[in-house]
Amino acid sequence: MQLARGQSLLPKTSAKNSNRMTLNVGGVRYETYRSTLKTIPDTRLAWVTDTSVNSPDYDPATGEYFFDRHPGIFNMILNYYRTGKLHAPTHVCGPLFEEELAFWGIDEKQIEPCCWPNYRAHRDAQETLAGSAEYK
Repeated sequence: MQLARGQSLLPKTSAKNSNRMTLNVGGVRYETYRSTLKTIPDTRLAWVTDTSVNSPDYDPATGEYFFDRHPGIFNMILNYYRTGKLHAPTHVCGPLFEEELAFWGIDEKQIEPCCWPNYRAHRDAQETLAGSAEYK
């Protein structure tokens, strides 16, 4: 195949590609677009898209934002930004997921109804134990 002068096999960089961000969460790298992270305002990930703010999470040497958090749970968090649906993992205890939601600035009320009973199970158990005479 012969290319005409000035032609390239590489795709042209679109404006969307130039807005890609790399997030390193617990040593696992995730790539997404700034526009994706802006879909849920007033959250930690929306704040890192603000280029006018000097983020302490940004490492200019690597070009990444680093967060020392649970990478498996972050999969669910990032998927929420992409789809608008927040599902709670069944393999993680409720308090851990609750802590991660709080860190990222996401309201637990955003959890999808299909996941709510499993997520709430830890609180229900705590309330039951707190009311039990054995644990007082």
